[in-house]
Amino acid sequence: MTKQPEEQYRPAEKLELKEIKKEFPKVYKKVYCPSCEEEVIADDLNLQNSIAKCGSCNIIFSIEEEVESVKTKKEMKQEIFRPEGIDLFHYKDDLDITIQQHIQGLDVAGLIFMPTLAFFSFVLHFAKGIPILIPVIFTLGALFFIYRALNYSNNKTYIDINNRSLSIKYRPRHFKKDKTFDANEIDQLYVRHAVDGSGYYSIYMIINGLEGQKHEKLITVNTLSKAKYLEQEIERYLNIEHRKVAEATV
Repeated sequence: MTKQPEEQYRPAEKLELKEIKKEFPKVYKKVYCPSCEEEVIADDLNLQNSIAKCGSCNIIFSIEEEVESVKTKKEMKQEIFRPEGIDLFHYKDDLDITIQQHIQGLDVAGLIFMPTLAFFSFVLHFAKGIPILIPVIFTLGALFFIYRALNYSNNKTYIDINNRSLSIKYRPRHFKKDKTFDANEIDQLYVRHAVDGSGYYSIYMIINGLEGQKHEKLITVNTLSKAKYLEQEIERYLNIEHRKVAEATV
């Protein structure tokens, strides 16, 4: 039986989504005394400690809420522009994102350790007579990781979003399963450092399911700009208002 070639996922008849520069409103906040309701002048504001003194009735009060409100709005207005390695496509009401895969931490470890283990196991085979099968296994492992590294330019991840679902597909799969999530259950996205210590960044989704809220890792990318851009564009398409999440580390 002839082996069928592995499925290749290719977006068809899709138009590249142009970058749109948005004008954001100016971020400012006036402070009023909670006692006499007079406007507090700037000289009576201590932004470092988030307190203020009213010049009319002389009371001292906290302005922490006002300061945090301005900080949040400032963070929300920062526009991240599309980094290299990510392409957006728009087809009817769908948003399709293509991401060039990067070398994973496991592959880096394999490229370092497998050739080393293969070399020393051959030395031990000729010097100590260990079974030839051991260096052969390490050599095949080294060739496998070298092959993966040389072919990473052909590895893509596809995120497809519409008003019903968000799906993520890896091509080639490399033992990774395609996943689909209900778009209406996605509450928020956030970015944190990858747990494997590789220095990469993982994007997580907070999903409100029937059994409660859960956190699902969507994808890991190799730069913070990619992670923040993906978070921004997915939240924008799904009309999710960005907010701080306790689990986010960046």
